[in-house]
Amino acid sequence: MAKAPYNLIIPFGTSDPERVELIGSQRESEGGSLSANLFKLNTAATPTLRLHHGPYDFRASPGPGTLSDAHTRLTVLQNYSHALCDLWRKTQHVFVEAYFDFIRHSLDKEQVDLTEALAPYNGLYTYKDWSFSALRPLPRAHLPTETKTFIAMDFIFWTGKTLIAIDIIDFQTPTKARRTELETLIRNDIVIISVESAKLIRDRDTYLKLIFPSPFHQFWDDEVLPQSPFKPKISKILSPRHLGF
Repeated sequence: MAKAPYNLIIPFGTSDPERVELIGSQRESEGGSLSANLFKLNTAATPTLRLHHGPYDFRASPGPGTLSDAHTRLTVLQNYSHALCDLWRKTQHVFVEAYFDFIRHSLDKEQVDLTEALAPYNGLYTYKDWSFSALRPLPRAHLPTETKTFIAMDFIFWTGKTLIAIDIIDFQTPTKARRTELETLIRNDIVIISVESAKLIRDRDTYLKLIFPSPFHQFWDDEVLPQSPFKPKISKILSPRHLGF
C-alpha cells in the first residue's frame, strides 16, 4: 500500500540542521522567504526539483558577463554544490564532479537529436541549455524523523514522485545505528542509493550512469523547453529606465 502524502522541511548544506530549520522558521514567520538551505517538500504536490529551480544563495551574485553560455552557468552551479559539501569529505566532492560530468556527457551523447529538436528556435537555445533540467542535488541533507531528530545523508534528489537519498559508503562497515537510520528511511518510502567510494573515485560518472535509476537519465524528456536558474530580477526588468519614466 502506498504511503499517504506528507510534508517535510529538509535542511541541507549544513552540519547544524536544527539551527538552519530555526532560522528558516523565523524568516517565514516574519513574512520573508524560506531559507535557500531549506527544501520544503509536499510529496503530493512538489514538482521535480531540477537545477533550474532555486532559490540559490549566491554570496556574490554572478554578473551577467560571467554567465555567457550554458557551460559557464553549469560550472557556477557545480561550484555552488561543492560549497555546500563537507569540506573534509573528499568523496562528496568527487560525487559532485562525477554528477556534473554525467550531465554533460548525457547531453553530448544526444547532441545531434537535441540540436535538431531546438532548430525551430533559430539559435535561441543550444543543446547544452538542457543541462538545467537535470535533477538538482542537495548536499549534506538532513531528513527529519517522527522523533524530531534528523538523519544525515550525503545528497538527496526529488524526482517529483520519489525522494532519493545518496549514501556514500567509505571503507568502514556501517554501524548498527547507521543501519537503523537507513532502515527507517526505507520504511518511509525513501529510496537509498548506496555509492561505493572506491568505485566512485575510480570510475566517476561512468559508475553513476550504471547505478542511477531512470529519473536521472534523459532528464530533458519531460520539459517543454530549456530553462535557466539565472533569471533576471524583476526589479531590473521593471526599472524606470525600462518603463520610460
